[in-house]
This record gives sequence, structure tokens and C-alpha cells, in this order.
Amino acid sequence: MRIEPEIAGVSLVMLGHFNPAIFTPAWFGWNELLPEKTVNIAGTKIVHPQIATFEADWLNLHVQPESFQINTTQPPYVRLRDLAVRIFRENLPHIPLKAMGINREVHFSVRSSDERDRLGRLLAPVEPWGDWGQKLEPDGEHGGMTSLTMRQVNPDGRPLGGQINVTVEPSSRIGQGRLGVYVRVNDHYTIENVESQMGTSKIVALLEENFDESLRRADKIIDHIMSLTEK
Repeated sequence: MRIEPEIAGVSLVMLGHFNPAIFTPAWFGWNELLPEKTVNIAGTKIVHPQIATFEADWLNLHVQPESFQINTTQPPYVRLRDLAVRIFRENLPHIPLKAMGINREVHFSVRSSDERDRLGRLLAPVEPWGDWGQKLEPDGEHGGMTSLTMRQVNPDGRPLGGQINVTVEPSSRIGQGRLGVYVRVNDHYTIENVESQMGTSKIVALLEENFDESLRRADKIIDHIMSLTEK
């Protein structure tokens, strides 16, 4: 039986130089970036020169001086791409962007602790750890993998410095006891010219061109990891 995620979402992170104080729900409404009904129900947590964060319908926003992040757990995820493109192409093209991350996250439950232990042993076998590694066996009650990240550097077809990072670890949100697994795929893009509008336009173009394919690739990786829990 195919395992399905219980919690899934996508986040989009831009790195650059930002003024968090401008990112209020009202600003999104004035610039017609979000519909009036969404702006009206927005729950603003804090707006400050050092941080801005609010929730509005499907959208969560978190901005600090060096990072801009929007995320959602509600499809269609393409709304994140469209919103970021409009912000940084139409409203704030002067903000210098230097990097971007497209992140896919899922939490899923396995059917038994044995299944989760099997996944951990496949990704991080204990045999290379010698005698000490054997103390982690045989049932996972004595330890095992707590977090593993694999990284691909400079994927083909993108500017140097790009990365794809995949992290697998126990879930802190689901799976009471030992049944929850968390997987995160971070697809990182960077550019060389980071101090000009040209750099920002390049980041926006990379987002437009790669968003859909990035999520397809991430889902393929995640599906494979989930399949490893099956015998």
C-alpha cells in the first residue's frame, strides 16, 4: 500500500537585502498582490524593522533583513511562484537578490517502528561504525539515525553554486512515538552578480523557469524515500 504524506508544503526563500517593515498585509492589498478578502482576514503576528510575519488564508510570510520567505501547505503551490515574481519584478525590482531556495517538505507516518528503523538502516547503515555501531542494534531501541543530509553540488544547467540538499529525520509533528518521518528537499539557486537589478531579474527568471520542475524532482526523491519503508 502506497504511503501518503500527512503534512506537506512548499516554501520559497529569497536571500538579499529587505526592509521587513514594509511587508504588511495592507501593502499587499494596496499593490493588488493579494485579494481584499485575503488581506482582511490576515493575522499579523509582528511587523518591525527587523522582522515581519503574518498569515493570510493560504499564505504564511516571514521576512528578516537578509531573507524573504513565503510558504503554504495548500495547493496549488504555483501561487507562491506567481506572488514572488510579481513582488520582485513589478513592485520591488530594485531590491538586490543573491540567491533563492525552492523547498519541498513532507511528514509521513510508517506503519510500525520496524519500518522506520529499516528506513534508517538503509540510509545510514550501522556496520561501518564497527563494534560501537552494533550497540545500536537490533531493534532501534538503543539509537540510530537522527538526521541525514545528502547534497548535490552544481547541478547541470544552472549557475555555479547551486545545490540540491535532501534531509531525512524523525518527524517532530506527527507519528506518536516512533512512527513519523520528515523529508525536506532544498533546491538552492545562486548567481554571481548580486548587487544590481540585473541580478534580481536573473533570480526571478530562474524562479519562473525552474519552479515546476523543481517540485517534480523533489516529489520523485520523496516518493523514493517513502518507498524504502516497504518490504
